[in-house]
Amino acid sequence: MQRIHRASHRRAQRGLSLIELMVGVTIGVLCVLIILQILSVWEARKRTVTSGASAQMSGALAEFTLDRDLRLAGYGFGTATSEVMGCSVVAGNTLRSPADVSFILRPVEIVKGVDDAPDEIRALYGNSAYFVASQPLTDSGAESKTLKSRDGFNPGDRMLVTGNSPVDCALVEVTGNSLTDTFTVEHEAGKSYVTLTGQPKSASMNVAGGTGSTFSSGRVYNLGPAPVLNVWTVDTSKGSLTRYDFLKEPSTSAVEVASDVVTLKAQYGIDTDGDGEIATGEWTNTAAAGMDWTRVRAVRFAVLVRSRQFERPITDGGAPVPVTQAIPSWAGGAFVMKNVDNTSDSGSSPTAVDGPAGPNNWRNYRYRVYESVVPLRNMIWGTAP
Repeated sequence: MQRIHRASHRRAQRGLSLIELMVGVTIGVLCVLIILQILSVWEARKRTVTSGASAQMSGALAEFTLDRDLRLAGYGFGTATSEVMGCSVVAGNTLRSPADVSFILRPVEIVKGVDDAPDEIRALYGNSAYFVASQPLTDSGAESKTLKSRDGFNPGDRMLVTGNSPVDCALVEVTGNSLTDTFTVEHEAGKSYVTLTGQPKSASMNVAGGTGSTFSSGRVYNLGPAPVLNVWTVDTSKGSLTRYDFLKEPSTSAVEVASDVVTLKAQYGIDTDGDGEIATGEWTNTAAAGMDWTRVRAVRFAVLVRSRQFERPITDGGAPVPVTQAIPSWAGGAFVMKNVDNTSDSGSSPTAVDGPAGPNNWRNYRYRVYESVVPLRNMIWGTAP
């Protein structure tokens, strides 16, 4: 009986066999692989959602800031006539390099991108706190202008001077009010003066010699102490929407407003028949020669944003199917798509360079279009009967 008990005790102490151990290890490895696969899928979807949310925020920010800027376009000179609107404005800024800041007088300018590159949008407006739309000129000197009334025109204000035939235009900085009468304002180059709020300044936007020849007739428009000519464009090397003020700084000073932006497109809405509405056929990409800028009633634009997350095409036993198959479009038509590095579209053929499965192919990313129609209220109010 004792020998039987010892044999049974030895069999109970043997432990796991090699086969049992291998089965356990195999099951454990399978569990780990399944967990890793679940984590990998979850992480990929998290990156997709996160990058998509970031792109949506960038697109919303780009649309909002550009929309707000365009709504201000034309403020201060919206009542200008068709003969004045579109003239070449002579200006300068000694605080800027280069100092030449001459521009065309128009509320909004759309510069079409070359070879389907992003468009450039320029918005011009003033910021006067006084409701002084314009005043007629009664007399003029090279560095002074006599108005019917100079109320609201203060030292430091930028004054748009228009007149003569053909029309001449100049942007000057008011440096003081003449003491000899109550109608004349001065704009002397480099002159030190004190603003209405008591700040000492030195004139920077008056060119030497003033406006040259005198204006025998015309009107002046008050653009306030800090008018802007904001230039909006897309930096394709960084994939960002940028902005800079042409009146104060060169293009190299552009700052990023929104990231993940692929391209920017815009069109003019022109009331060609004067019925107060913009028909489908009255939207145009470019400004025709001699266009009546007082007829520009609105601008529509589209911002195309892209998620940063590369997503592998779905094979499913056949040809790879990318996450984005159709070309994104907006009210003005389909976008011309390029690769992520801004090279020509690599195509969808499996034999193409960086084909349908390549990370440089635009089809392997998600896109969203943000577009808006912006009425130019200052132009509408300025020409209202």
